[in-house]
Amino acid sequence: MTVRKVLIVDDQKSVRSMIRKWIESDPEWKVVAEASNPFEARDRILETNPDVMTLDVHMPGMDGIEFLKKLLPQYPLPVIMFSSLTTEGAGTTLEALEAGAFDFLSKPSGTPESLEETKTDLLEKLKSTVGFNAESNLLRNTSIPKAKIQQEPASTYKKKFILIGSSTGGTNALRTVLSSFNEHMPATLVVQHMPENFTYLFAKRLKSELGLEVREAQNNENIQAGTILIAPGDFHLTIQKNGKDYFTKLTKTEKYNGHRPSVDVLFESVEALKISDQSVGAILTGMGGDGAKGLLKLKNSGCLTIGQNKETCVVYGMPRVAFEIGAVGHQLPLDQIGEKIKALAQL
Repeated sequence: MTVRKVLIVDDQKSVRSMIRKWIESDPEWKVVAEASNPFEARDRILETNPDVMTLDVHMPGMDGIEFLKKLLPQYPLPVIMFSSLTTEGAGTTLEALEAGAFDFLSKPSGTPESLEETKTDLLEKLKSTVGFNAESNLLRNTSIPKAKIQQEPASTYKKKFILIGSSTGGTNALRTVLSSFNEHMPATLVVQHMPENFTYLFAKRLKSELGLEVREAQNNENIQAGTILIAPGDFHLTIQKNGKDYFTKLTKTEKYNGHRPSVDVLFESVEALKISDQSVGAILTGMGGDGAKGLLKLKNSGCLTIGQNKETCVVYGMPRVAFEIGAVGHQLPLDQIGEKIKALAQL
């Protein structure tokens, strides 16, 4: 058995001890060093050559974001951030993901249930780093251009809906895909695995960066072409029909595949309405298998489907499962997916 090495970086000794205990409860992982600030972390990286690093967002001496920007081009190891669920914490975490952080964990509230859930999430995310793609991760730092103004009329697009699911590495993958879109695109619904607070800020940042109408989905919202709706954290997003119009529906039913929002829940709601043939579905980088079965149902009902290829995924999990069960009609590198979606939406 190969034992993988972890470096813990946090300015609080009690937090470091807690994280160490969680990690070393799994014999496949070993904490090789701890650091209380980025400068110590730099030295420990050189000494121990860790496979993974956990990093607190707020660090003394040097901001965690600045540390990531300096570190990752030289040592492109997977970094799991620990973040608060506050709006400020969410904003900083999104910056960390853009800077190349592998993924993040929300700090536990202190209840036994919250502590156990965070421990489970950490061990799952550690396991997902085994398939870490350093090259694709570094591409996350490239600037994303604003979406181009499209002169084509809205009638160019024959499909009504574009459906996208993503998880680990998805925030930057989505930025890349959506940068190919324009204001005439079919209505786009996105499920990105994120907690509440994060999705609102993520949608706001995308709108600012891309110059498109991007927002966090609201309940009972009329779904319109040219709009990109992000499923809000802790709510499932589905499509409902009323007469000739389509509306969003947000629910807090049980987690599905361990997630809320779940990609499968969105995909299956579209298949149930028998509008798969009016849709284009895509599944991007992410750990686990959420969305794969839903994408297969869509494909079998006439939806044109896309999966991100292994070489450009930060984690080739969700797209791999979807590909292996036959749900992916077109498997493409990330930088080609946006244009492919546009082409399929015109068929």
